[in-house]
Amino acid sequence: MATRAEFNKCISQGMKGKKFSKEQRRQEFCILAKLCSSRSPNREEALRVCSNKTINKVEAQKPYTEQPPKLRKARGKCKIDIAVLAGCIIDTLDSSEISLARLIPIISGCSGQKVETLSREKFIKKCFRENSITGDIKEAQKLRSMCTAAWKEQEQKFEKE
Repeated sequence: MATRAEFNKCISQGMKGKKFSKEQRRQEFCILAKLCSSRSPNREEALRVCSNKTINKVEAQKPYTEQPPKLRKARGKCKIDIAVLAGCIIDTLDSSEISLARLIPIISGCSGQKVETLSREKFIKKCFRENSITGDIKEAQKLRSMCTAAWKEQEQKFEKE
């Protein structure tokens, strides 16, 4: 068939006046489509092609089988395999007490990336964001002194370790 109109006419003539179940209608439409588009020379060949299609559809609808979980991809720019990083850190740690001061160089060495501690300004900004409620000037003054004290406490803790 040369045009879409001729194809549609061929299909509609083949389907008119017949009552089919849903599956029979699907099968008949497939057969007519093969015949009207000249993809199959006769009805038997079209039936063979369409029945293979139906079998393949049934095979494609196999019951769900559980698959192993996929590894989670790193977000953003970070492309570190967490399992490898954890293994490296465990191998590098000694039996002495674990502290922030000891972990930072180990993590940066294992990851190949610089692990950055927060600067005073960044620490205070983060503290403000976490603890701010109203945002007025009195609260800001109290937060400033509280966050500065927390920074000093962290610095002293870090230096002791």
